[in-house]
Amino acid sequence: MCKMTRGTVAMVGSFVFAAAFSLSAYAQEPASKAPAAQAPAAAQAQAQKPETAKGELKSVDAQKMTLTLANGQTFQYSSATKVTGAQGGVAGLATMSGREVTIDFETKGADRIATMITVEADKK
Repeated sequence: MCKMTRGTVAMVGSFVFAAAFSLSAYAQEPASKAPAAQAPAAAQAQAQKPETAKGELKSVDAQKMTLTLANGQTFQYSSATKVTGAQGGVAGLATMSGREVTIDFETKGADRIATMITVEADKK
């Protein structure tokens, strides 16, 4: 009977060890995946960090919905782009070439999307 008790204790001990090891591995699994899941969100937040450009407005292309500064930088705009200092929103910019503008934009891939355009007061 002593041998049977030792065998039973050894077997129960093995099951307890296996269960504890399995639970430990299971509990750590989500923690190891969490940083990987957060990495794309952090990269996306950095990619959409607003930037600013200043310069002289060269042209506005209403067909392509783009505007170009005198230094050659081109920006896309949409109906959601906020415009201050020009009457008629983005359409009002077409008559303002030569004016100084400040453009807040987000970079998405190779595109620069204007979120806000501020036309500086005319210096007379």
